[in-house]
Order: sequence, then structure tokens, then C-alpha cells
Amino acid sequence: MKNEKRNAKIATIIIFIALIRTITEPLRLHYFATEVLSFDQLKVFIIAATVVSVGLLVMTVLYYYEWFKTIVMVAVLCIVIMLILKYNYL
Repeated sequence: MKNEKRNAKIATIIIFIALIRTITEPLRLHYFATEVLSFDQLKVFIIAATVVSVGLLVMTVLYYYEWFKTIVMVAVLCIVIMLILKYNYL
């Protein structure tokens, strides 16, 4: 039980860091871009941030119900979805 709880906390922190990275990436691209960024270029980051935000909300609610294994599965699902988005759009 204690290991599962620790793994759930680690998964939540990793997804939170991924959310921060996803939100700040368009700002970094805007800083280094030579031309104006279009919505098509930023669409993947908006979609990924939305997916990760919803995943983080679900993980937080599941933590209150003490479903620690499900939290880790949601974290893995979020990462897989982000990888799919990355390879489809970029």
C-alpha cells in the first residue's frame, strides 16, 4: 500500500511537470521564432495541455478515493496520448 501511494505521488508530479512544460513550450517557440506562430503550429500544445489538465484532475480525484494503481495508469495514458499527438502533429 505504501509503495502504491508513493508511486501515485511520483506519477502525479511527473504529469504536473509535463503540464508545465506543455504550457511553456509555445512561449519558448515564440521567443526563438523568426516569424509569427500560427494557430496550426500551436494547436498540438493546446490539445496536449488540455489532455494533461484533465488527466491531472482525474488523478487528483482518484487520489482522494485511494485508487493508487489507477492513478499510475492514468499517468501512463496521458504520456501515451502526448506521444501520439507529438508524432501526429510535429
